[in-house]
Amino acid sequence: METVKNSGNTPARNSQIPDPSSRISPRRRRRAQRRKHLGILGLAAAIAMISSAMVVTDQGTSQAAGPGAAWKSYGDSKMELNARKSADDSKIAVCATDRQINSPRNKWITYEGRRVIGAGKEYRSNKATFEVKDKVKGTAVIFPASAQYRVAYLAGQLRSAIAKGNPELGATVYAIHSLSGRLTTKQNGSAPIKQRAAQLLQQAAAYAGPYRMGKPEIQVKPGSKQGTVRLPVPQSAAGRPLNGFKESITLSGAAHFSSKGQPKTLITSSEATVKEIPIEITGPGKVSAQVEVAGLPPVTYEVWEHQRWQDLLIAGPNSQLSAIATTNADPRQFFAVKTQTKSKMNPLEGGSELTDTILVTAEEKWGKNTGKDSWQTVMIDLSLYGPFSSARGPGQIPAQAQPLKTWKLPATPQNEQEAEKGVTISNETDPFKIDKSGFYTFVAAAHRDLQPENTYLKADYVPNFFEEDETQVLPFFPGVKTQAKVVTDKEDKILTDQVELSGFPDDHLEFTGSGKWKGDERVVRNDLYCLPQPIKDQDAQGKEPLARIELPAKNGTYIVDKDKEGTPLSLERFECKDTYVFVTSYEGDSRTQAFRSSETETDEQYTLPQAPPPTTPPPSTPPPSTLPPTSVEPTVLSETGASPSAPLSVALIALGCGGLLVSYRARRK
Repeated sequence: METVKNSGNTPARNSQIPDPSSRISPRRRRRAQRRKHLGILGLAAAIAMISSAMVVTDQGTSQAAGPGAAWKSYGDSKMELNARKSADDSKIAVCATDRQINSPRNKWITYEGRRVIGAGKEYRSNKATFEVKDKVKGTAVIFPASAQYRVAYLAGQLRSAIAKGNPELGATVYAIHSLSGRLTTKQNGSAPIKQRAAQLLQQAAAYAGPYRMGKPEIQVKPGSKQGTVRLPVPQSAAGRPLNGFKESITLSGAAHFSSKGQPKTLITSSEATVKEIPIEITGPGKVSAQVEVAGLPPVTYEVWEHQRWQDLLIAGPNSQLSAIATTNADPRQFFAVKTQTKSKMNPLEGGSELTDTILVTAEEKWGKNTGKDSWQTVMIDLSLYGPFSSARGPGQIPAQAQPLKTWKLPATPQNEQEAEKGVTISNETDPFKIDKSGFYTFVAAAHRDLQPENTYLKADYVPNFFEEDETQVLPFFPGVKTQAKVVTDKEDKILTDQVELSGFPDDHLEFTGSGKWKGDERVVRNDLYCLPQPIKDQDAQGKEPLARIELPAKNGTYIVDKDKEGTPLSLERFECKDTYVFVTSYEGDSRTQAFRSSETETDEQYTLPQAPPPTTPPPSTPPPSTLPPTSVEPTVLSETGASPSAPLSVALIALGCGGLLVSYRARRK
């Protein structure tokens, strides 16, 4: 609903009201703007003043929502020597000499401000909350800066004084207030209290802060595992030792305390003299010792302020001291070792077993165990590699080589002589059995990373790979199979032998020698002899062969039909009225076993067939066949050589008597 102004004029709702500024002169407009700006600045200044009044920065006062407590009163309030304890037992308070009345007991009071007075600061009252005289609020220095630490100390004694009761409590309150010079007539009424207060003031002068403590001292002898931490003595500002306070020492780094359980932290009590705590160094590096002394008397106090109720002096929290020291410690004795070795191979049925004897010596001096009169144990890794078909010169272990077995053999000197001359160790109690041919080599190494605890080597020691004294060879055992026969070549009969060699290393004839191992023997001899029956073993010894034959000492099958000069093994050229005998021999070398076939082996023998004796057939025998006689070429097949055999002789006789058998059967019919 619109309201119309009845003034006899045109209704306002239909009129245009001109801008007032259009009716104001420019000069008046400028004055109005200046007044507006000044008003804004004044308002900002007022806000700033109000804010500054709420926070007093020099003593930490805040008028924001302050602390609160419900108080219980203790002591003689009539003599104005009483103190207060909060209902939750967290705060102890005494009147800050404010002349206002006490707050109600057991009623929650929220205070309007809180100050922390510390580090030698004075306490100056807040005139908004503090009555310097009855009914007169004002600002004054209540406790001077020179008394700050003593006030804090005595306030810290209030809790124990409450527990003791009067006169201790009254004397403590009296001593605090006396430092302000604002004692009341009622407070001066008791001589015993004043006397005890004087003692408390002397005590405060001797034991008040600021507190100080030097650094701890870590003492460790070079190369020793044992050490000590010397604890500093905490002192008051007057230099009095503070003993009986909780003291904790914490070690950092490779160290622990020598007490049971080897702790890193130890709790004790401060003493008036330097105390030494034994420690053990467990390794090299920095070792730190931090000492903390807790529960020292307060070095600050608080003031809680209220416009209506007394401002209270609150005991500050207990103080503490902390100091740390760091040092470098290395209890280890480093030394270097080397090994001298001798391997051995003992033959067994079906193979051999390998052992190695090692002399471990220190290059300079064998290191002792830290803090002990015994020597460090060096762990030797004895590794066996193989089999390798050929030897090689000393050098580094091939990257692809994997040991067959590794023995961990400890070497520990038992006396000064062994520490100086060396310690002998061996794997004789656990030899390694081998059954495969080839070269085997030991490597006796000492690795830093694989040493037992408390053994400290300067560097790894790894000897050369394939050292002669560390290498043994289980020989290869070559074998031979033969197949001898006579073939006709242009009416000439040629004695042939098919020789199959096996068991040589695949690379035989390639190894030219290394160190004490000579190169491969290059030939296998397959000489042909003529020996009379009966043939005995070694009959060919000292005899000149009919033909000297050489084969390469390498696996393969070879057809022997010529001597080494290239002359065919013709039966006419190499005439023998007895028995042809092939003798196969091999001298052997560093990695292959020599062998020689026996003359008595029938498969290495060949005898020319004898013609059958002439026979006279009976009259009734039909005429012999006109067919030409069948030529039978004698052939010998053998796994190990060529020679005539008994079955062959029987066959020849049967063939010669064939006519008689046919004639006989005809007559029976």
